Amino acid sequence: MKFNELPFHESLTKALEKIGYTELTPIQAKSIPFAMEGNDLTGLAQTGTGKTMAFLLPTLHRLLSAEEEEALPYALVLAPTRELTIQIAEEAKKLLEFTDFGVATIIGGTDYKSQEQALGNKACIIVATPGRLIDFVKNHGLSLENVKVVILDEADRMFDMGFVQDLKYIFHKCKNRKQSLLFSATLSYEVVRLASKYLNDPIEVHINPEKVITERIDQSLLHLGREEKLPYLVNSLLHNEIEGLGIIFTNYKMNIPKIVSALRRFGITATGLSSELDQKKRIRLLRDFKAGKYKYLIATDVASRGIDIENIDVVYNYDLPQDAENYVHRIGRTARAGRKGQSIGFCSETDYTELERIEKYLNSKIPTAEIREEYLEFPKGEFTPAFPEETIPGEKKYQERESRGDRGGRGQKPTRGGDHRGDRGDRSGGDRGRGKGKGDKHHPPAKMAHPHGHPNHPGSGDDHKHPAKMTHHEMKHGHHPKEGKGKQPHKKNQSGHKNQKNNDPRRNLFDINEVKKSKKQKQSIWQRILSIFKKD
Repeated sequence: MKFNELPFHESLTKALEKIGYTELTPIQAKSIPFAMEGNDLTGLAQTGTGKTMAFLLPTLHRLLSAEEEEALPYALVLAPTRELTIQIAEEAKKLLEFTDFGVATIIGGTDYKSQEQALGNKACIIVATPGRLIDFVKNHGLSLENVKVVILDEADRMFDMGFVQDLKYIFHKCKNRKQSLLFSATLSYEVVRLASKYLNDPIEVHINPEKVITERIDQSLLHLGREEKLPYLVNSLLHNEIEGLGIIFTNYKMNIPKIVSALRRFGITATGLSSELDQKKRIRLLRDFKAGKYKYLIATDVASRGIDIENIDVVYNYDLPQDAENYVHRIGRTARAGRKGQSIGFCSETDYTELERIEKYLNSKIPTAEIREEYLEFPKGEFTPAFPEETIPGEKKYQERESRGDRGGRGQKPTRGGDHRGDRGDRSGGDRGRGKGKGDKHHPPAKMAHPHGHPNHPGSGDDHKHPAKMTHHEMKHGHHPKEGKGKQPHKKNQSGHKNQKNNDPRRNLFDINEVKKSKKQKQSIWQRILSIFKKD
């Protein structure tokens, strides 16, 4: 169906022609006719399916087509995040370009005065986050009694963010509402309960997420070890030319500066969106990303909430999300406005449970891509770093510590047992092998037999006691602490059989990671000390 086939007000038709919208998306085709008739409606559709126009167009059409002039503000749109609120308001302004009505954006992080002025400038529609709107109602005299239409966008996200009581308060204040529209990516119990309480016999419009994903997004999955993910990402981005932009999702905000730093080192224009950024920096960063200053944005689910950018061509899941619904939210950032998109996921040995949940939710298997062996190591050669002068978002800057002898007033701390601990090696990051840089930086560790007669049994790294803390009894009898996360890889099996290539795309990632660690030759201090005692 085309937009010009619907009987919109002439000013809206003119605005749509200028914007360039011609074809309706499935959620628009199903919901707009019902909403134009004044029905309450619940729309189940993923991010990027055209929900914004699905509720703005019928709402503004009813306002502009009213026989009598409506009291203002006529409509209220609630969204969970500031970014999404701003984007909805921008779309509303485009549709109202050929009218004398305005739009008021009510969000935190901006001054009250400009928002009060917007409310007084014939604002027919308010787009707001719940918290700041309630602040205006309670402390700045804003009345919602004239509101005829209440719209909730991304209702499931609002519940996740704890806005339940705020929503109930706002619905109570909109006493004269005649129509309510609710849009959500998922219909959780809380969303259904809210709809049953505040919506009047709503019409349900559902868009199958599986159909949207399979038709418009080219998905692929790569089974990689944890230590293989970053070099593979760098190589993939260097060889995967895209016209638009890309988003890289990680589950942990501590990964953001690490990924950004690695990409910039190889000349890839990337930046990170951290939840720690203040609102002004966040808005500026997103504006620069949309403008193309940065090709890739690295973010967590929390930091990326509310981002709505049309020209996202590819989404990388550096870590698979723990929530299956978040997978749909993430890859739904691409393939917007009828475009095609690409989704690439990295599945490590700890992600198989999440993968099973996601595939069960989608009711389909995600295609597995073939691993390119040459991508498993960082690329060689000269690269011009990107933005070397810029601070990486989320990166912590540490001042170099003075040596203890230069601090003055504290004297020299005696060493334990009269022994000097030696050069501790490079502490700045990079490859800090456990056995390198603890007083024996340039000497390879001596081989030793296991205290209990098992040859070539490696040590366990960080979790072992420092030699100075080991008792004479422990050294004499060869006792060592319990092995933990620093556990060294087992040696190649003695049977002489080579590891066969597994037809199962889920490679033995545990072994891969252990081999990676063994290449770094991480040896523990206690092993070297015991080998000295053994020689004596």
